[in-house]
Amino acid sequence: MLKALGLPEHWRKPLLGVGLVTLVSVAVFFETWDSIVAIWSRSETFTHGFLVAPVSLWLIWLRRDHYRDLQPAFSKLGLLFIVASGFGWLIADLVHVAVIQQWAVVGVLVGGFWAVLGGHVIAQMLFPMAFLFLMVPFGEAFIPPLMEYTATFVVTLIRLSGMSVYREGLFFTLTSGNWSVVEGCSGLRYLISSLTLGSVYAYLNYSSYKKRTIFIALSFFIPILANGLRAYLIVMIGHFSNMKLAAGVDHIVYGWVFFGLVMFALFYFGSFWHDKDAGGPASSVLESPLDGTAGGSATSYRHYWSALTVTALCVSIWPIALQRLSALQAAHIEVPARFSRPAMPNWQSVVGPDWGWEPSFKGVVADAKVYLSDGQSVVGMYFANFGDETQGGELVNSQNYLVPQKHPVWRILHDDMIPMQWADDKIGGIEELVLNSTQRSLLVERWYRVGDKNTANAYQAKWWQLLKRLSGDASPELLVVLFTDTPNGDYGLARQKLKQLAVACCN
Repeated sequence: MLKALGLPEHWRKPLLGVGLVTLVSVAVFFETWDSIVAIWSRSETFTHGFLVAPVSLWLIWLRRDHYRDLQPAFSKLGLLFIVASGFGWLIADLVHVAVIQQWAVVGVLVGGFWAVLGGHVIAQMLFPMAFLFLMVPFGEAFIPPLMEYTATFVVTLIRLSGMSVYREGLFFTLTSGNWSVVEGCSGLRYLISSLTLGSVYAYLNYSSYKKRTIFIALSFFIPILANGLRAYLIVMIGHFSNMKLAAGVDHIVYGWVFFGLVMFALFYFGSFWHDKDAGGPASSVLESPLDGTAGGSATSYRHYWSALTVTALCVSIWPIALQRLSALQAAHIEVPARFSRPAMPNWQSVVGPDWGWEPSFKGVVADAKVYLSDGQSVVGMYFANFGDETQGGELVNSQNYLVPQKHPVWRILHDDMIPMQWADDKIGGIEELVLNSTQRSLLVERWYRVGDKNTANAYQAKWWQLLKRLSGDASPELLVVLFTDTPNGDYGLARQKLKQLAVACCN
């Protein structure tokens, strides 16, 4: 078949190797690839993922006459890249970081191409190969800071416009009505779309890496700025129309129209620096092959099947290694008695008050909820164990909401990280939040306990989880939440009570 397509003889075995590496990579890591496609299917933010691989192939097809004369050769560096990516997939699976697993399987695939085609060929196809990483549905970690930025940007412009506005967290009020910044207002969808389109535009229109890098950077930062301006304009339309316009679904339409105008302006001004010889690798890559061979040779495929077998083995060993490591672990799926039945001086167990809110998370396999009183204050303590994290939830997960943003009663007014000195001198941190309803405010403190270590930093918690699991340690991993009512708005006293119990129970 390859011969019928008129391909040069020196390309037939390498392309067969590309096909086999692709099949092996997808088959070995099918669950991870399936998770990527599932996100493409259910999230409008990442539907562009279906087009990434076809666009990458199209970019290669545009320069097929140039690639025809290249000499593929097996690359040992490609094999090392497979091994590094496979190890990344292994450790990401151990601590259940889906996005790292997804980056890793794309890395395994690209490493496979690198191994069977050689560094010189991959250097010529560097952008189409790197573009494949945009298949990964990443960016959800950006949502909270983008929402905070959008709220700050809008409120600042409103005040600069000479209007009064009252802000509480992500909620703000004008004389015409109430507004809130929700996930859809974060601008992540615009950001991902702009980055994807901008990357292709930069490759097709510029020949130097400097120009490409600058344009891609603009494609990242301009939508962030533009999204803040978009949100401000929507609020102004709603305000001056007495909340008759832009207060419903129509503001989404306005948003996409505005985004289209921003992208048109970006591409229009970018066209003034267009290069005639764009659409290929920069000269520096042409002279610097990734594996040190300028062109390889057909004789590199003398041991084709043995080399391809080694490549397939480098791809396939990681699920087996994961199974062996998982067999050494037995997750502790209980909440230890010291937490579920705490014995603390001056604090007595009491019946839980009717505050109208309690912590609740998905995927919890064991939990304990305790209310304690010192005669003056009542404090709630909640401990959640997610077991081996295969039940649809993880200890560290951005979806572990204390209060969903569109909750009909409660909303978050304050969210901050504060330092914490534990009794045994271990330094950690606590995430402190203020939950508000029409009837009361609650001060909430939350952190992770991994083994005997405490932190509110999600990345540090994941690192500790990895070290603990690689060592075979099966001690419990808990999400800890302490909360208390603040009837007189005395957050200082409430914070003192919560810290007292935090140190007493988790030292």
